[in-house]
Amino acid sequence: MRAKLDQDNTRRMGWRVRLLRRLVAGAKDENGAAAIFFAVSLILLAPLMLGMFDIYLASTQRNNLQDALDAATLFAARSTGNTTEAVDAVGDAALTANLVLPTGSTLVASTFTLAGDKVVGYAEVSPPALAPGLFPHGNVKANSEVVRSLDKLEIALVLDNTGSMQGTKLTTLKAAASAMVDKLVEASARSTQTDPLKIALVPFSTTVRVQNTTALTSYNTTTRTGPGIPSWLDPLGSSHWAGTTNNDIFEVSVGSTTKTDRFAMMKAIGQSWSGCVEARAQPYDIKEDAAVSTTPASMFVPYFWPDEPDTKNYNNYMDDGGAANLTAMQKQRRTAKYTGGSMKRTGAFSLDSNAYGAYTLGPNAGCTLQPVIPLTTSSATIKTGIANMTAVGETNIPLGLVWGWHAVAPSGPLTGGTPYQTQYVRKIIILMTDGENTMNNPSKSGELNGSFYGGLGYIWQNMLGTTSSDGNVRADAIDERLKLLCTAVKARDIVVYTVRVEVSSGSSSLLQNCASTPDKFYDVQDVSDLQAAFDAIAGSIDNLRLAK
Repeated sequence: MRAKLDQDNTRRMGWRVRLLRRLVAGAKDENGAAAIFFAVSLILLAPLMLGMFDIYLASTQRNNLQDALDAATLFAARSTGNTTEAVDAVGDAALTANLVLPTGSTLVASTFTLAGDKVVGYAEVSPPALAPGLFPHGNVKANSEVVRSLDKLEIALVLDNTGSMQGTKLTTLKAAASAMVDKLVEASARSTQTDPLKIALVPFSTTVRVQNTTALTSYNTTTRTGPGIPSWLDPLGSSHWAGTTNNDIFEVSVGSTTKTDRFAMMKAIGQSWSGCVEARAQPYDIKEDAAVSTTPASMFVPYFWPDEPDTKNYNNYMDDGGAANLTAMQKQRRTAKYTGGSMKRTGAFSLDSNAYGAYTLGPNAGCTLQPVIPLTTSSATIKTGIANMTAVGETNIPLGLVWGWHAVAPSGPLTGGTPYQTQYVRKIIILMTDGENTMNNPSKSGELNGSFYGGLGYIWQNMLGTTSSDGNVRADAIDERLKLLCTAVKARDIVVYTVRVEVSSGSSSLLQNCASTPDKFYDVQDVSDLQAAFDAIAGSIDNLRLAK
């Protein structure tokens, strides 16, 4: 059987192989006839060998040409050109730069054509030929197509503006985020869609500033309405009540069940509302559901840092007043002190560390963030907002992320998001933070609240589901809310990118698991690399692909 296979193989090798064997044998033969036969055979075989080499060169050149053409077509597709002439100029230049031709080879033709949502590339090369008469193989040709994205993008930039971002970090973030906006705008210019790119900006810390400062001079304390007051706000903070149990920051009198209007208190001391809100009560803190007035937990409560007691305090801007036998907590919750048309004290104050940033006395303390900018087609508006970002407060990642969700969601409180599953629409959230969730214990001896006021109120209000004095327990509780929130956001087919910057403690798994896929998580060890991370995200969003 083996012998038969060998015979078959020998037959298939053909006359060229048999001739080659004769030549080798002839070369070893010393008699004259064999030498003459060898010389004649070599003359006959040389064109064959040169022709085979021509075929090899043509094959190699075809591969090189295809690679160079693919790269040039991608480059042309990524340009802002929206005419054939424009993309052809870009493509020709890119092909010339990428294509390496061997000596004797010539680029005969190249064209790049805009065909609807595609850029079609064609190139033709005349390779060198050592035996053109024996093996005429013609020019080498290649084709390439790149599909330009048809997607319309709705992107929320959820950016950490906590106190730890002060200085170089915030400066670098501003530059990197602004550059990313430019790249996204450049990419969107290739789209044939109307308004192909909308971006929202959501700076966050311990709270989120959902709108600009709103004056309360015309606020109606009876109807609880007024210019600039959203209907999804509950100034009474009803979600802090469980029946007659009051976990609110106010108490009209000891044991009273009367709810207190936050805006009425601000108006009484001549203050405006700076636009910040608390987190919604669970489970709405991690839901996109629209606010419904008949469901207090679904409503948003205005941020109000109450006047703290005249002793053992941080934010003390009113005189306590009242009976001498009032406890410190009763003095803090007493509403009668908010009278007289103005605050008793103004100026700056700080928390236990300057790392939290600068605070100004009053009910809006800590609400100095850049306001949220809902989805807009104006990149200039977004870049101005980025430039105006300031750093203050602790870290509450879930509150920032949920407002990023609100920004791209089709339901309130923000507007502008298209319905889910709309053809060609992609919803994206880019979440960046330099820290872990925190709700720290104040260091002042005898301080009564157990935490600083923020988007989760005070720890004793139990908005987090724990009143523990252990900072780790609190952080874990916030982390659990974040895990559930990430799952809910991704369930809506929203693509989530997460960026963790210079975090040396804790685990990266929380943000890594929050990202839609592992490659959409960026662990930036040095803030100077933040620009590269944002560039990579912009490139990932710009989803050009080779069609053929």
